[in-house]
Amino acid sequence: MTLFRQIAILLSIFLIILLSTVLFLNFKNASKSVSQRLYEDAKNTATSLSLSLAGAKGDISMMSIMIDANFDSGHYGYISLVDLDDELLHERKAHNDMPNVPAWFLNAIDLQAPIALANVSAGWNPIGILNVQSNVSYAYTQLYEILKSLFISFSILSTIGLFVLNFVLIVILKPLKKVQLQAEAVVRNEFVVEDTDIFTKEFRDVVVGMNTMVIKAKAMFDKGNKALQKQKELEYTDKVTKLKNRKYFMHKAQEYLTVDSSSKGGINIIIEISGLIEANDVIGRENVNKMLCDIADVLRDYSSQHQHAIVTRMNPVEFSILIPDLSYEDGVILVDGIDSFIQDIVQEYDLEPSEVYVAIGLSEYSYKDKIGVLLARADSALTHSKYLKNNKYLQKVENTSEIMSKDEWKSVIVNAIEKNNFSLTTWDIVDTENQKDIYKSIYFMIKTDDGTTYSYDEFMLHANQLELSNSIYKNILNMIFTKPDTKLSGSVCSLKLSYDYVMHDDTYNDMKNLFSIYASNLPFKLIIELPDKLLHTNSQEIKQYKALFDKYSIDIGIVDFIGESTDYQYLQDFRPVYIKADKNYFIDQNEHILSALRLITDSAGISLIATGVSNMTTLDALNKKDIYMIQGEVTKTTKL
Repeated sequence: MTLFRQIAILLSIFLIILLSTVLFLNFKNASKSVSQRLYEDAKNTATSLSLSLAGAKGDISMMSIMIDANFDSGHYGYISLVDLDDELLHERKAHNDMPNVPAWFLNAIDLQAPIALANVSAGWNPIGILNVQSNVSYAYTQLYEILKSLFISFSILSTIGLFVLNFVLIVILKPLKKVQLQAEAVVRNEFVVEDTDIFTKEFRDVVVGMNTMVIKAKAMFDKGNKALQKQKELEYTDKVTKLKNRKYFMHKAQEYLTVDSSSKGGINIIIEISGLIEANDVIGRENVNKMLCDIADVLRDYSSQHQHAIVTRMNPVEFSILIPDLSYEDGVILVDGIDSFIQDIVQEYDLEPSEVYVAIGLSEYSYKDKIGVLLARADSALTHSKYLKNNKYLQKVENTSEIMSKDEWKSVIVNAIEKNNFSLTTWDIVDTENQKDIYKSIYFMIKTDDGTTYSYDEFMLHANQLELSNSIYKNILNMIFTKPDTKLSGSVCSLKLSYDYVMHDDTYNDMKNLFSIYASNLPFKLIIELPDKLLHTNSQEIKQYKALFDKYSIDIGIVDFIGESTDYQYLQDFRPVYIKADKNYFIDQNEHILSALRLITDSAGISLIATGVSNMTTLDALNKKDIYMIQGEVTKTTKL
């Protein structure tokens, strides 16, 4: 319970007790006053009426008429006249003695109407005794009206008092609300600095202290951001040509060698400039570097026509262009153009073509290839090119026949979507330092009507090629939210979504409608994993997803991280709970990059997770890099 509520409840109870006490005392005094008034009215009536009866000189008829007249003109319960022998001479009683008030009021209030006595005489001769009693029913009615008036006054005063109390507390505790919001921001790893112009000293001191802590954390993040940018530039960029280098190629190419890729394959071109040592002797190192920069510009121009091309300088004499989804025939045309332009550049620097020349190898690749196979095939094509007269070797890889045709895969996937033939499984994400499971990563499979099971790796590439992957992800999200697995209750689970699905026009509205109905009933904590390139290249588009996820307490995780961004502020903006990167990314980085990365992640509360860890050797290498959170086969085959 918030401090505001505690104080408000306490003061409200005090105010209500105070007003209730005042109401009770006022009503008690009113009850006494009414009781006293009943007797005084009866006494006054008895006195005045006895004097009037004396004028009748003992005429019973006349006295009876006078008693009746007086009874009918007032509120009396009983009037009687008895003689000296206690014989009743005349009597009047109220016939309706039940007051018009609730029964609970009658039971709660006990009103007694005393009987007033007065002697009646004719001259010096006594006639009898007059008895007068006021009507208690009328008194009950009056007292009930008094209670209602007091209660209305009490309600009005209470309402005004509570309103004023609430307003005063809001004004007094307004700085505390700022402190609370700042504390919540700190928990979310947001760097929020509040204004210290606060009247209450204690609150001001707290805000000053929290501001100091936030500023220090922000400074750590900014320092790590700048250091990582600088180190990334050194690690991923060739100093001479400003192209990406071999390390970048090794990490980036993995994006196209996975079933998550929408590309089934493409071409890889390797270009070697022979004779650079001789060229250094002829035109000097500075001119050679200029020539290499001119060649790099040519490669940039050709690759810019293809959205996902990767252009790198692999070593001092070799360049590489990897282009997804480019056919072999178009690759041949591209090679001819590049070769012609580079020969022209060599001639512009007055170099002998026999001494400085270009060898080009082109090879096809498939998404199924490992990075080592891709490089080996490229090296083979380059080696062959050196033995040809035109120094160009074009290696066309014959496609191996698929076990299932495209139409067969379409039938299986469409049937699975229509009948919801998907089953979910999880991989544990383990903290090896503390030896405990921290997350569960959700994966899905297809199980056909005849019992055949297809893993994610088997069908997802075909789903991408058939443009059915978006329907699959939509189906899986619906399954997770509408029919959550009770076995996962109380755990923290993650689900990876593809770049294409998140950027699809209908996805945001589909998620919004799904979350609004089912998110509150999800029995486990959900983390939605998004590709790193989605967050750092589409920050504006992804902000609406971040707001939607925050609304339903869904966290973000980053996957496929290779640190290629030019600014890492997006990590603070989106505040992911963790970053997943392939094991080789962490192993290949030097200590300076990892230190800068940890400075960012530690200040923003982000964990680092290595994926694809399949053996203890790799695990040991990661632990030496202080990477302890892992995902992969080793978590199932080895007792940690």
